[in-house]
Amino acid sequence: MAKTPYDKAIASIKRSRTKRLARLITKSYLLYRRKQDEQMYNLICEEFMSLGGVYVKFLQGVLLRSTIMKKWHNPEKLNIFENLDHEPLDIGQLLQTELGKDRLSNIALIQPEPFAAGSFGQVYYARLRSGETVIVKVLRPMVRELLKHDLKLLSRFYKTFFIKMNKNMAVDIDTAFKEFAQATLRETDYKQEAGFATEMYQRYKNHPTIFVPKTYLELCTDNIIVQDYVDGVSMAHIVKMHEDGVDPVQYAHDTTGSDLTFLLREYGYESLIGIFEMSKIQGDPHPGNLRVMKNNRIGLIDFGISAKPPTDMHGMYGLLESYNGMLEGSQSAIDMFEHGLRFFVNDLYRSLRTIGDYLDKGGDRDYVNEVSKVAGKVFYEATGTDIITLGKSNDDASVIIAINKLVNKGNRFGLVVKLEASDMLRAIQTYTSMLSSLGLYQKVMPETLDKAIKHIREEFPEVAIDNSESMDISTAIENISNWLERVADRDPMLFSQLAETIRSQSKSKDVQLELEGENNA
Repeated sequence: MAKTPYDKAIASIKRSRTKRLARLITKSYLLYRRKQDEQMYNLICEEFMSLGGVYVKFLQGVLLRSTIMKKWHNPEKLNIFENLDHEPLDIGQLLQTELGKDRLSNIALIQPEPFAAGSFGQVYYARLRSGETVIVKVLRPMVRELLKHDLKLLSRFYKTFFIKMNKNMAVDIDTAFKEFAQATLRETDYKQEAGFATEMYQRYKNHPTIFVPKTYLELCTDNIIVQDYVDGVSMAHIVKMHEDGVDPVQYAHDTTGSDLTFLLREYGYESLIGIFEMSKIQGDPHPGNLRVMKNNRIGLIDFGISAKPPTDMHGMYGLLESYNGMLEGSQSAIDMFEHGLRFFVNDLYRSLRTIGDYLDKGGDRDYVNEVSKVAGKVFYEATGTDIITLGKSNDDASVIIAINKLVNKGNRFGLVVKLEASDMLRAIQTYTSMLSSLGLYQKVMPETLDKAIKHIREEFPEVAIDNSESMDISTAIENISNWLERVADRDPMLFSQLAETIRSQSKSKDVQLELEGENNA
């Protein structure tokens, strides 16, 4: 069957992008090897911005982190959140095709040119016959046809380049990128997005602070979404004003009369408790998706990415509590390592717990705590500081720095991190990065987190109880042995400390011999 001109255009675009990504990988890696970081970041970001679509979506996920922000020198970089170039489209003809005569009659008028454009959609002002001012969000042409190919190219770039820049922890890259790809594909499912937007609307329709627009499901299709218009000032614009030296809190007050600090606290609080109360939360709270409105309200737009909570709610609660303790100045590196181990490396955590229970039935021997003590010592030796000092920083990246420095360069602790619920974790990271980009991290995050934890503890007391499933002793020993082998390959001295810690805690010579036999082998 002969290819149509449309098919030929798709094939041509795929070939072009494949060549561009191949060249980008080569050039970026050369700059990385030469330690020319600024040139490298600028090259990658400018190329991704030019490619658009999923490449911009990837930038949105990493842009607010301080290193990228500081080293990408483009005064228009914040445009990636809402002011991308739009594509020519006959919106009238599209609506007629999508809605048909009867449903189209509900729309009184629509502006012919979009007023905003994002990674996958462009947005038009419209008015319904019933008088409501609405927006019509339209999926860009060719997005679905090109997306899977683009994800393959981005995956290749991610695995062959970005992984080389993040060696501290062995992350399951395939799983992490697979979850990113799945979330991205869902963002082109407009029926799913309209359904989630309606769930959010129902939850917050009577909320005094959080505003979610009504979605007109009867006017939504596979390619368009119709929602109430959300007025106010874009948070992306406020971030840009802050970069230009303007006080963001004062600017928000002058333009809307609203308290920016209060709004960010309320939004963060609602998102955190939503992890425990809702089936999913807004998964992409970047500055372009939030509006500061009048009367102390914050508007949410774009519900294409939803974030599901983790299955291990106790682990999530422990992670939040540990994070809160760091901000309050009551946290230690030992506690942070232990909570991080529980959530991110659960197999090893359960193995250490199992060994402790087996060797010390009914006693107080805690192998996780003993290993965490070694981590705390390594952290202090590596940094010359403590978690509390990092917690007082006005940069959310300090938390990432803390965890990375606990395992140190080259992954001395041999941890294989499994990223469960990465959409939700990415949503939290996006929110905290936004606070840092506004210079409001310390003003907002401590109170937000403290309030959320108190609410979770009162409403869901069961999450404070460690209910980790038990593991058979042979599997636990195998997991610990494999872990110690990885440590031995990376840092023999650290291996000696950890092995001696476990041996000294063991009452059972059989277990000692089995562990030693596995490691000697």
